[in-house]
Amino acid sequence: MKKVTTRQMDIYNYVKEFISLRKYPPTIREIGENFGIKSTNGVRDALNALEKKGLIKKFSNQARGIALPQGTPDNPSNTANLPVIGRIAAGTPILAQENIEETLAIDQAVLPRSSEIFALRVQGDSMTGDGILNGDIAIIRMQKIAECGQIVAAIVDGNATLKHYYPAKNKIELRASNPEYLPITVCEGEDFSIAGILAGVIRKC
Repeated sequence: MKKVTTRQMDIYNYVKEFISLRKYPPTIREIGENFGIKSTNGVRDALNALEKKGLIKKFSNQARGIALPQGTPDNPSNTANLPVIGRIAAGTPILAQENIEETLAIDQAVLPRSSEIFALRVQGDSMTGDGILNGDIAIIRMQKIAECGQIVAAIVDGNATLKHYYPAKNKIELRASNPEYLPITVCEGEDFSIAGILAGVIRKC
């Protein structure tokens, strides 16, 4: 293994301390601003070198896609970084930086075996019939299609909502499991997409 340069070690220590203090990793932009590196490619080159040398692990298509390898002194626990998204910026990927509100360190044992996952923080009581309560963390497996009746993370007019999916001719109904809520009807031509399928729920005590 090639020797780690002084700059690479400085960036590694910054990432390690950032994760230790904030419980989520820095973005490429934050690293660049801290070290006065104007080019994002310069930061990426340093991170690629650190990954090749086994000091970090990178995840593509994630704004905060940096982690410390498991089983090392700096990351002894078997954890994964789970991005929690909020409002969806128009025209951007789900896991783009502007969509991510925070990143949670979650035990991998409770996560589905898929690298393409994210989370939504449940707001309100529209899904209590499925045991999904206000404040829960809904784990979503990314995919664009769903079967009738499945619980999906749907994007309607730029906002994410968790509902049962019922497609029909020329429209889609997104149904809550709390009978006090009326279905959301999406007509043909309206801004709608499926971001993923519910894969699990975490309740933070």
